Amino acid sequence: MKNTVIRINAYFKTATRADINDLLSKIVLTERQTRIFEMFYLKRQNIGFIADSLYISQRVICEELSIIREKIKKAIPDEQE
Repeated sequence: MKNTVIRINAYFKTATRADINDLLSKIVLTERQTRIFEMFYLKRQNIGFIADSLYISQRVICEELSIIREKIKKAIPDEQE
């Protein structure tokens, strides 16, 4: 899991809006996952704030982020490692 997080964080440090749009076109997210993705990766909001905003427990946010990360991992290029 740690390597996945590092790989995804490295991707988002250099990703352009076009890269993110391309990524989102390759993965299928539920409505809730889309909101969490936007809040966490694009707006850089923390898990506690996201949980409070969406009226969901922090544990559920973490679980959803794990699912989102797995989807992202499959969609981003390997050279981003």
